Amino acid sequence: MYGLFLTILLLLGPMPGQVAAGEPDTLRERLQAAAETLLADRFPEDAPRLRVRVLRTGGEIDPEAALRLRLPAGDGLPRAHIQVDVLGTENGQGGLKTGWALLYIAHFDSVVVARHDLEAGAPVTPGDVSTAWMEVTRFRGEPLRARDFRALARDGAFAARMLRAGRALRKDDLRPPLAADTGEAVLMHYRRGSISLRLTCKAREPGLVGDIIRLYFPDAEVTYRARLTGPGTAEWIETL
Repeated sequence: MYGLFLTILLLLGPMPGQVAAGEPDTLRERLQAAAETLLADRFPEDAPRLRVRVLRTGGEIDPEAALRLRLPAGDGLPRAHIQVDVLGTENGQGGLKTGWALLYIAHFDSVVVARHDLEAGAPVTPGDVSTAWMEVTRFRGEPLRARDFRALARDGAFAARMLRAGRALRKDDLRPPLAADTGEAVLMHYRRGSISLRLTCKAREPGLVGDIIRLYFPDAEVTYRARLTGPGTAEWIETL
């Protein structure tokens, strides 16, 4: 529907003559409004958490003409700096590039923040964190959003590392409960050819569901590699 470019019509009110030195702020405000409308049309779910600033403009933009903004090709949500074309009209037909605008598109979100220091491995409950609305445009890593924390906390959330008070958390700062910890009993399903056994082993290392860890079977003094399939359960991969 949008093809290579997404355009949106913004009619600018009449202003006499060319843009003078004292008028860029007014033009930028209108370009900003055009960009905000464009984003709301193209990304309706994300638009409420976006903020747009017009940093620079160039070309021969006629403020008396009906102008359009055109995003670069691509379907991704614009982030940080992006240059858009400013299009005018010629003989009633749109599409003539008359200038450009450099935008800064800031992303905001509700991010989880640690209320106090949390030791690695400690359980993290809703009372241990708060949420803050902050800019995440250049956030290092993927921020832990409030909705993600609520989903994780239902089954239990634990600190993956030492977390300092006041720190905005990344998604990988928390982990689900361990499927097995070192020394714990793990029921391993051993299946090879027509042989199918269930062996009670001991975990040699901690792991989450899906992790591959070593298991020790004391009755035969054998160590296996197995994939954890749930709390205290695993499937055999190989004998070491």
